[in-house]
Amino acid sequence: MNVRLALTSPPLSLNERYGAFVGAANTQSAFGLVCLAAIACQAGATVGIVDASAENLTIEHTLNRIFALNPDVVGITSTTVGITVAGLLAERIKASKPETIIVVGGCHASAIPIETLNEFKAFDILVLGEGENTLLDILKSVEEQKSVPHNICGTAHRTGSTMAINPSRPLIQNLDDLPLPAWSLLYGFPKMFRPSPARIRQWPCASVVLTRGCPNSCTFCDRSVFGNRCRSYSPSYAVNLLKDLRNNFGVKEILIEDDTFIMSPKWVNEFCSRLITDKLNISWSCLGRADRMTSDMAKIMHKAGCWHISFGIESGDEKLLKTTNKKLDIKQIRSAVDFCKAAGLKTKGFFMIGFPGETEQSISLTRNLAISLPLDDISIMQLTPFPGTEMYSTAHLHGQFERDWRKMNTLNTVFIPDGFSRYDMEQARSTILQDFYFRPRIILSHIVNMLRHPHLIFPMLRSLFTLFRVLFRKNNA
Repeated sequence: MNVRLALTSPPLSLNERYGAFVGAANTQSAFGLVCLAAIACQAGATVGIVDASAENLTIEHTLNRIFALNPDVVGITSTTVGITVAGLLAERIKASKPETIIVVGGCHASAIPIETLNEFKAFDILVLGEGENTLLDILKSVEEQKSVPHNICGTAHRTGSTMAINPSRPLIQNLDDLPLPAWSLLYGFPKMFRPSPARIRQWPCASVVLTRGCPNSCTFCDRSVFGNRCRSYSPSYAVNLLKDLRNNFGVKEILIEDDTFIMSPKWVNEFCSRLITDKLNISWSCLGRADRMTSDMAKIMHKAGCWHISFGIESGDEKLLKTTNKKLDIKQIRSAVDFCKAAGLKTKGFFMIGFPGETEQSISLTRNLAISLPLDDISIMQLTPFPGTEMYSTAHLHGQFERDWRKMNTLNTVFIPDGFSRYDMEQARSTILQDFYFRPRIILSHIVNMLRHPHLIFPMLRSLFTLFRVLFRKNNA
């Protein structure tokens, strides 16, 4: 295939992504980019990656790196918070090399394609949903026609002032058919990527996604990319992926980022058994749903090298868990955390403030649950009605919704439920964080963790100082 492809993420600065929390910012390589690069390389394309977000590049630096690759096609993957910068990047590319074809994918483009094409005139074609096979068809068409393709399944495109959405593309049935990710194309991989010190024990590290799709239907989540059915690499493929990282790139720590990792107990058991048998000598963390965790699962995960799991708890008010279709109850949450603690796993809880229907009582219930659970860490996010979610179209009925994509990072307050002010929402987050972290048990556990892992002392201290600075500012606003 005689096509040159540059894959990039938007040059979104750490300040733009993290705001007041920039001191605790982390950088992780984009797993989607290396997966797309691998299948394009397998087809014979000449591929380069510029992971601008992970490298914290300026737009000028990003452009220089892209132009050095002399691409026929530039593929940009973007979330909602980065889509405006992606649009600016595309404009700059077109201004210098108008013949370059700009392909954009990711959750934002998949969720609202027509609105995205309307807003950003430099985008030629959007990939809707899963990207690998669609990208291959685009590259083949570009090679043959030397122009923007208009009839590719799983895309939306612009022809003059007219925009159209093509038929959807079937999801990949067997993920094992995909090649191993092209990690070697990431600049500085793996040593330059630095995730949160609360989620790692060793350097260097890498982030992976081993399952796709989610059968759940939470009103604040978007499933437009990978669909509603959970699909996984086979346990053998997943272990081989980790072996590739360990043996060929020296990676010692894996962050498994998919929400549905523990969806199948049978899959988890086989995956962990293979890790134990192969003695891979790698530590890892993951995410999970509380209603899927069992005592036996926690034990075999710990034996296989897992030391940390994060649960999406969201709220301590069971009424809100029901209205958002979370389909969890407090008893399941408590059991899951207890199972993990008994097995020796560290735990983190993800909570959100500002749901439609939020009340002072529901915030108090969330605070009380966070304090009462034996969690090691928590994260309090501001409810954000992202494009593609049920809440995106209904949020205005329940409060004030600022539809500014540039602010949608779960840290900014873009939705304020009826009965509250912006200050109320931010103060609620600050109070829960303060009440959780300013306790002797938590303070002591973090001191012990730093002493046990001295190479993480400075990143941990930087994160803690950032937290204190934010809390102090909020409390004195």
